[in-house]
Amino acid sequence: MSFCLNQSKARYQLRYAAGIYWLLDMEQPGIPYQKPLPMNETGAEIWHMLGQGMSMENMAKTMSQQHGVSEEEVRQDIQQFLQQLQQYHITI
Repeated sequence: MSFCLNQSKARYQLRYAAGIYWLLDMEQPGIPYQKPLPMNETGAEIWHMLGQGMSMENMAKTMSQQHGVSEEEVRQDIQQFLQQLQQYHITI
């Protein structure tokens, strides 16, 4: 399974292997090697929705309805995920 956030360049690809989702930078120079970012199903779902251009409000509403949690809780999860992307220097 693979999702590309930027369809024209396909810089980042989300792969599923060994029960974990991995976000890979397909354009990194190799040295220093940046390890893929592991993520759970929620992170993969957020990544996919970002790739569709969904706003945080739409993501929160959709995920809240799908998973039976409050929109505020989902917004916090999305914020945490976006902070994690920043820590890995992943631009969206």
